[in-house]
Amino acid sequence: MPSEMKPATRNLDVLLTLWTFLRLFMAGYGAESEIYCLQTIKKLDPFGHFSSWDFESITEGEICRFSGVECWNYVEDTVIGLSLSNMGLKGQFPLCIENFTWLQTLNLSHNELFGYIPSDISTKLPHLTLLDLSSNNFNGEIPKGIAKLSGLITLRLDGNQLTGQIPQELGLLPRLGDFSVANNLLEGPVPVFVSNVNVSLSYANNIGLCGGALLESCDESLFGRSFWYSFIIGFVSSATCVLVAFIYYYAPWTEFKKRSNAVHPLRNNQNHQKNTRQETLALQEQASKEVTPSLFLSVVALYLSSNTDALLFFCFVELCKATDYFSPDNVLGIGTTGIMYKAKVPNNCFLAVKRLYDAEKYKREFLLETMITGRHRHTNMVPLLGFCIEKNERILVYKYMSNGRLSDWLHSDEGHQAVKLEWPMRIHIAIGLSRGLSWLHKRCKIVHLNLDSECVLLDQNFGPKISNFGKAKFLHQTVEDHVRIKLFLIGGLGVKGSAEKDVYDFGMILFELITGKRLSPMTDSSDSVNGHLVNYISNNLFTGPVDFYDAIDQSLIGTGFDDKIHRLLEVACDCVKASSKQRPKMVDVHKSLRALWEGYKPCFGSENLIPYGQITCICRN
Repeated sequence: MPSEMKPATRNLDVLLTLWTFLRLFMAGYGAESEIYCLQTIKKLDPFGHFSSWDFESITEGEICRFSGVECWNYVEDTVIGLSLSNMGLKGQFPLCIENFTWLQTLNLSHNELFGYIPSDISTKLPHLTLLDLSSNNFNGEIPKGIAKLSGLITLRLDGNQLTGQIPQELGLLPRLGDFSVANNLLEGPVPVFVSNVNVSLSYANNIGLCGGALLESCDESLFGRSFWYSFIIGFVSSATCVLVAFIYYYAPWTEFKKRSNAVHPLRNNQNHQKNTRQETLALQEQASKEVTPSLFLSVVALYLSSNTDALLFFCFVELCKATDYFSPDNVLGIGTTGIMYKAKVPNNCFLAVKRLYDAEKYKREFLLETMITGRHRHTNMVPLLGFCIEKNERILVYKYMSNGRLSDWLHSDEGHQAVKLEWPMRIHIAIGLSRGLSWLHKRCKIVHLNLDSECVLLDQNFGPKISNFGKAKFLHQTVEDHVRIKLFLIGGLGVKGSAEKDVYDFGMILFELITGKRLSPMTDSSDSVNGHLVNYISNNLFTGPVDFYDAIDQSLIGTGFDDKIHRLLEVACDCVKASSKQRPKMVDVHKSLRALWEGYKPCFGSENLIPYGQITCICRN
């Protein structure tokens, strides 16, 4: 029996010897490969931050004493952490990091790394609990494999140029508690997290993210909502309006007929009409007796918006009261399709009410405005709150923008001096506007086609809001949009609008922000500064003797922003190139503006870029 066990014992001893030798060999190889990787990283350091990393006479455990390197202990070379933040590293993601097979924390934030994030990072570094690649220049999509890092607690990818969608699988990471993808170019729905993740600032400054509690809701398909649900909403709303109007008119306590100072609305032109008592009584009679809601069009408007839980149906009599019977004193602006009024509601809040001149003539514009602003929500689009359809009345109700139109801040009008707008606020407006247009083009496939400083509204924080979508078109029609348009937009909407037209119009707004002047479109007929300033500047900015200080707004001279203003002029000139094919895409314009203002910090909310120490409080009564 003992003789039979000797071969087995001998074999076991051989296996143990081989295993020990292999372990020692792999450990040595692992240490050598880790040293090689650290040497590679040191070569990416242009400022000598790693000058203390001495590889000449290195001994076991020595690398664990290198700055930014963390090991289990100082005896063995098993690296578990690399903290190389703000070291000025330049180049692509150092692939040799995969040699640190036991790495748990990797912080490469605030460097100048670029390129793609490795798609196999989860298989190469399976033990990661912290991955911080923020404030670099990484592009491409977020690798789905990151979702396989089941032990991940911190994931920070903010401040890069990442595109595409956020992998939904990230929401299934059980231990994730710190997550941010802010300041990228991401789009699509955000993940639903199973762990307790604070996402209050995780998604700021992206082109088209949607979903979640803090972002605009994602588009739903045409048949995602029941048409009959919309029908019921329209029917109930219309019936309620009829009842309210009846009580309001016939109740003995009404003051409806006692109003003798009310005025008839401005119609069909931009001149004031006589405010007679007969006109006042006619308006009151219409508001009380002719409350015959168009049930069909009410349902259509709700249906087109696909957003019935967000839009409200307003009664005409309510809006009459809120606008003081559409008094000229409450006029905010007069446009080609209607007049915008300021309305005060009982809780001392204000609304902006747009009353169209002619219901039949502008039916297409009304339904299109409802379809776009009621269906798509973005921080740089004016929010549509609801509408009114009664008899021949077509009214749109928006959130009130307290700082009015951008044009009022840039241009003098009828002897009134334009209010001074500081340069930091101008670039803040340009960045927000470019973000909104990029979102419309890239995610919604919509072009505005009527953009100017008149239809850029400013909220209380001077955040720009795009308005007036009456001439918008689609870059690409979905089946849902095609059905909506064919069914309800008589005369056709038109498709395949030109995104280059929006880029050109945006360039014109940039010129207005820089010069403070109203500019005519480029032509070849004049090179005079007073004639076609855009053409003159764009033709002479780089090759001619144009006086830079004659071109820009005089209030900007001596403010210390000459270099940035000149760079913004370059962006504007690219946008208004004569050949539409040579103009950049809005996404690229947005990137250029963000790069132009690099180093400035968020202010007035996370979505707006304003420099610390450079902004002055701008208010007007």
